[in-house]
Amino acid sequence: MKSQLGFPFRIGPARVPVALSPSVAVREQLEQLLFTLPGERVNRPDFGCGVQRLVFSGATAETAAAAEYTIAVAVRRFLAEQVQFEAVRVTVDSVTLTIDLLYTVRATGEERAESFARVLEGP
Repeated sequence: MKSQLGFPFRIGPARVPVALSPSVAVREQLEQLLFTLPGERVNRPDFGCGVQRLVFSGATAETAAAAEYTIAVAVRRFLAEQVQFEAVRVTVDSVTLTIDLLYTVRATGEERAESFARVLEGP
């Protein structure tokens, strides 16, 4: 298994670039994809999910389904080489957006279940 440079690039305590295991690197890439708004990256304007925008539509079953679809399409589009996508569940309560993902890391064959949560900002 090859390690990968962390993103964003950072220097560790030993004054060398931080290297991550494939599982940790994939988790960081997923987090970037989930919480990056399309248009936010100059050189990759279509990168991201825009899930934050959907939550302001109201916490309904339709909104959660739309977010799940958007996430599934983005993961398959941008991270297909790194992960085999299995499932996603989105829940929104009054203050928190939670995204649960099930996937397999292609480099290791390891099946992972991750949860990502963000506190929602007021309007």
